[in-house]
Formats: sequence, structure tokens, C-alpha cells
Amino acid sequence: MLFSISSPLASADGIDVICENHAVSCFSEISARQQHQASGSSQWWQLEILRLNSLFHFRKFDELYAVIRPWVNHEDVPVEYQPVVNMLFGKWLAINNRKEEAKSAYVQSLSGYEALFEKDPSQETALSILNLLVSLERFESARAFVDVLETNNYNDAEFYREIYAELGHIALKSEHLEQHLFYREKSLFWAKQIDDPQQVAVAYNNYAVALRNYSKFDEARKAFLTGLTYAKAAKDFAQVNTIYLRLAEIENRVSDSAKAAMWLGKVDIEKLPTPQIVYYRKLTADLKTKAEED
Repeated sequence: MLFSISSPLASADGIDVICENHAVSCFSEISARQQHQASGSSQWWQLEILRLNSLFHFRKFDELYAVIRPWVNHEDVPVEYQPVVNMLFGKWLAINNRKEEAKSAYVQSLSGYEALFEKDPSQETALSILNLLVSLERFESARAFVDVLETNNYNDAEFYREIYAELGHIALKSEHLEQHLFYREKSLFWAKQIDDPQQVAVAYNNYAVALRNYSKFDEARKAFLTGLTYAKAAKDFAQVNTIYLRLAEIENRVSDSAKAAMWLGKVDIEKLPTPQIVYYRKLTADLKTKAEED
């Protein structure tokens, strides 16, 4: 899921960057800054939300529970921050396999975000609503909500790239291959409006996967090769090696073992994302079996 909640106060002076990469410095800086804010003020709560998000980001789940539990349904939590608290508590519950309680927390969070969206239809709130609809597996509601977002004309390519990527994920999860292809193409369209070769590479990869799943192998190969060019330009070696693997898989699907072996030979397993290693090993075994049969 997307779930990325930023703080205007944090984004303004770079503490969000610290809290992406350095846990100790992050929590130390948050505590120091909160001491200079009135407890319960908007600035204080922006920092508190950053603390909660960072505890989740750094997987400090016991500490997250200790900090967040007193705030759940607490009357002192400002209305604009209640949905964030409920959403993060829901994520903690989900991680701890308390699925029904997590669902209740997500429903409560969604209700709060929808009320905020009615007053101020911001992109940040929209993404939170979309994520919660996906988490609750309300896929038709998610699609309908994106239709509403399209009419809002936010003039933000990154925003639309992200929401269509999420709809593509929904379509794939629900095995709607035609919709998966449609949404990946829409996400790619918006990605190409962004001056970020890494994002374009990811969008091309996702689009190519959708084409492959739809058995459009020639088009998929072309899209993967274009994505490879962008990934190399971005020096995104994880993406480069993932695309090498995808190209090898396509050639294996069309029974060209020589080309499959050629692309597989380019893969640097040390730079391949961990979730892709199982596919690398499977393809390696498949090609070995075919070679032995020949």
C-alpha cells in the first residue's frame, strides 16, 4: 500500500529526510522540537504524527503500540489527526494478526478521512482514502473514487501516476487482466510527464508485466527494453536486474531458451531485489531442465 503521511512542518525543514534514514536522530530531533511547541498544538501534533509514522517505518512495533494506544479514541486528539491515529493503529493490529480489529480501525479512519475530504479535497487525504479502500478490499469503491479524483483536475502528474498504479495493483490482485493493462498504461502515461527516469522505468516495467500477463509478448518485450533504458539512466540497478529477469522469462515463455539464457546471464543476483530471487532460481532450474532434455 501507499500509506505515506507527511507533515508540513517536517517537510519544510528536512526532518522528514532524517526520519526516512536515521532512527536515533529522527526520534531525538522530534523530541527536541516538541519541547519548543505547546503540547497539543497543531505543530506539536505534526511532530507526534511523524513520530508514529517513523516508529512504523523503522518497524519499532512495540514502541508504536505504547505511544499510539493512549491516543486511540482520545478526546484530546484534534479531529484532523484522528484518522491518522486510527489508520496507524489498524496497521499495528493487522501486523499482529488481529484482522477484525484492524478492519474496524480502518473503517473508523476512512470515515474520518472522508469527512476531511468533504471540507478540503486535498491530494494527501485522497491517497489515504484510496489506500484504506484497498485495505478494506472495497475495490469497486476505490475505482469510483478515482473517477472522482480525475474530475478534480489536480494538475499533478505524480499524484495521478500513483493512483493509477494502485488501481493496477487492485486489478492484478482481483485477476482482471484487461483492467490491469488499462490502469498500468494510464499510470505510464502520467509517469512520462514526470522528470524522473526511475519512476518512468518502474511504470514501464509494470506496464510490460501487464502486457506479458495478457500474452502480448512482443509488446511486453518492447516495453521492458524501454524501461531498461530508463532504469540504466537512473542507475537503478535493482530495477535493471529485475528487467533482465523479466526479459529472460518472456523468452522462456516463447521457447527461445538461448535468448532466455542470455538475459538471465546478465542478472547480478547480488543486486536483484530479494522477492525476485525465487523467480530467478525457478527460471534457472527450468532452463537447466530444458537443456538436459535437449
